[in-house]
Amino acid sequence: MGNIERRQLLDRNRLSGESYLASLLQEGHACGALSDSDLESIQLQCIKFLAHKSEEYNDSFSSSLRVETAESIMKSNLYTIGLYLKSLPDIDSALGELRTMPITEMYRKGRRLINAKFHAARHLYELTQNNRLSTDNYTYSATLTDTGIGLFFRVYDPDYKAHEFPASIDYQLCHPVTDLVGVEFIQKYLENLYLENEFCGYFTAEDIHRLLLGYDPGYRDLPVNIFEHVLGAVLGCVLVERDLRALHISPEDVQLLQNRLSGPDDATLVMGLCMASGIILEELSIASPALQRYINQTLDKVKASIVYALKTHTLDKVFAPSTNRQVKQGIRFVSSAKMD
Repeated sequence: MGNIERRQLLDRNRLSGESYLASLLQEGHACGALSDSDLESIQLQCIKFLAHKSEEYNDSFSSSLRVETAESIMKSNLYTIGLYLKSLPDIDSALGELRTMPITEMYRKGRRLINAKFHAARHLYELTQNNRLSTDNYTYSATLTDTGIGLFFRVYDPDYKAHEFPASIDYQLCHPVTDLVGVEFIQKYLENLYLENEFCGYFTAEDIHRLLLGYDPGYRDLPVNIFEHVLGAVLGCVLVERDLRALHISPEDVQLLQNRLSGPDDATLVMGLCMASGIILEELSIASPALQRYINQTLDKVKASIVYALKTHTLDKVFAPSTNRQVKQGIRFVSSAKMD
C-alpha cells in the first residue's frame, strides 16, 4: 500500500531528463521514499567520489583543481549515475538502488551505458551520412560534417564531461530534442534526423529544391526544416488530389485549400489531415513503425501551423507553391581564428 501511495505522491513530470539524479533525490525525499539519512549518505558518497575522480583527473600529481573543473566533474558524475537510474524499469527500482547500491557501482554501470550509447550514436551518424539529402541549405550541410556533429565523436569526454555534447549543430529538427544532454542528446538528435532524411528520400533533390525556392528564394541561408516543408507539400498535394511525389502545388491550389480548410471548427481540418496521412503511408509504402510515428507526431504541429496560416492568410508558407526560378548566390564570409 505504501508503494502505491508513494507513486501517487511522486510527481513524474518533475523528473528532469537533463538532471535526473538531482530531481529524483528531490522528489524521492519530498514523498518520503528517501529519508534524511539516505540523502546524507548519498551526498557524502558523491563528495568522496568527486575527490577520487579529481585525483584521477590530475593523474595524482596535484591535489589542487579549479572550481569550474571540479563542478564540471561533479556534473559529469551525477549525469552518469542518473543515466543508469533512468535505464531502470520504474521509479521504485531507481529509488531502491539509491538506498542500497554504492554510488561507485551506479557510476560504473552508468559509464558502461554511456559507452553503449556512444557506439549506437556513431552508428546512427554513419546512417545519416548514407541517407543524407543533397541540398544547398547551409545549416543542414554544415551540421552533417566532421566539424559539425561529427566533432562530437572525436572530442567527447565521457569520464569528466559526460554531460556535455561538444558539436556544432545548427540545423533545426522538426521535433527539437529537449531535456537531454550528453550522448543522449546526440543519439536522439541523430535518430530524428535519420527519420526526416528517410522520409525526404522518397522525393528527388530537384523537386525538394523547387519546393524550398517557392517557400523562400534565399532558403539556402535560412534555418529551415526540410522535412516539415516536404511533409506539408505532400499533405497539400493529397488534399487537392495531385501527384504527391511531384511536391508541386500551384497558387490556385493554395487558394483552394484556403477555402476547403476554413470552417467554424477544426473538425474538417483534423479529418482531412488524418485521411491524407493514411494515403501518404500507403502511396509511399512506408512500413517503418518509427517513421510512421514520427509523421503522425508531426500532424499536430502541422495542424497548428495551418490554423494560424488560415487566420493570417499565409497558407502559402505551409503549402509552399514550388517554383523553377533561380536566385543569385549570395556571398558568405566565414572567419578563421582571430590573430592575437
